[in-house]
Amino acid sequence: MKKLLGILVLGLVLTFSSNGISGEMNVFNQTIKLPKDITQGYKNAWSFCCNYDPKTRLTPDYAFKIVNKSDEHPVRLGEQSIRFEVRRGDCGVSSGGYNDCEARSERHELKATKHNLKGVTWHTYSLFLPNDLRIHGFDWNCMGQFHFDGDGAPAFQWDVEYVGYELKRRTSCNLPENKNKRCSVDNPGNHRQTVIKKKDLLGKWYDHIFNVKWSLKQDGYLKHWINGKLIYHYQGSNLTLGEKEGFQFGIYRGFLPTSPKVTTHVAYYDEIRYAKKSCEKLKLEDLGYSCEELEKQTIKKIDFIQQKFDTEIASLTKEERYVKTLTDRISKKIISANSLSEDKGKKVVVWVNKELKKWAKDDDDEINTIEGRKKKIKSLTKKGIKKFK
Repeated sequence: MKKLLGILVLGLVLTFSSNGISGEMNVFNQTIKLPKDITQGYKNAWSFCCNYDPKTRLTPDYAFKIVNKSDEHPVRLGEQSIRFEVRRGDCGVSSGGYNDCEARSERHELKATKHNLKGVTWHTYSLFLPNDLRIHGFDWNCMGQFHFDGDGAPAFQWDVEYVGYELKRRTSCNLPENKNKRCSVDNPGNHRQTVIKKKDLLGKWYDHIFNVKWSLKQDGYLKHWINGKLIYHYQGSNLTLGEKEGFQFGIYRGFLPTSPKVTTHVAYYDEIRYAKKSCEKLKLEDLGYSCEELEKQTIKKIDFIQQKFDTEIASLTKEERYVKTLTDRISKKIISANSLSEDKGKKVVVWVNKELKKWAKDDDDEINTIEGRKKKIKSLTKKGIKKFK
């Protein structure tokens, strides 16, 4: 382990010296290896995304670091963990040319590059968020995702939201009938669920365990345990035809015009594990879990694409569906921008919904156009931020 870590660190030090720039590292198109103290089961080939200087291709050295328990950093097991940090302005281009700055996003993430997820797989990661982490003020703050390698929406991602740690499923975006359409988690057939409440989220380790069957058919599924308890079970298609699925972790956030000009986010990850087919290969005993106990757990409500569409959407008119989707989207922006409490957040939702219903009644032509909806999102968000400040 120490030898492996030494190779990684030495490569970065030489990069600093050869470029003559202190505080930056060259991870552009590089294969990154992590210590066995932190990860196991993966082929240990990781790529970094996406904050490179367009000219030098260098990245701030604080983007991610292997840190030690002896230096009083949080560690879930063993002696080391991996620390990510994102500051305002940490956006740039990826090796493929994608520009986070143009998309109003900032990120430092690692992706397993030699794992095309298929069949039945098992995964873990442990996540620690410091007590001073700012939850409000951003459009999204993703920390962990199963993402396609093309233009498809992430099948599953986990965001730090004003309500807590939120699971977002967007598998319906990648169904053939929705391919290449504008699609968000609030579109028909998708799902969001708070899996850790905000009051419980910070200052402690959470172990996330996943069992997934990757499939284009309805026999696909994803099960998610937190600290040994099954909290979510999805059944249905979770792949996109022609695209490959992979695991990414780190910090990926979207900023708003109202986001604080100086805001740093820090997250620690540890015990990132992967296994094919069998839970036993994860060797969870050292984390305090039994595969037998995990696998015999069931959950009352299983999440289905069709079920959600039938019960919540099918009875609505097209305009009512737009009002529902826009209410969620605009309310979230207002609540996040003003760091509102849960009680005040409910008032925002009621106000936004009332304003949108009136708009839809008075001007149904605008609500049925993309430009009209975009204009309303912008104007009503601005009005709401001012009203509830």
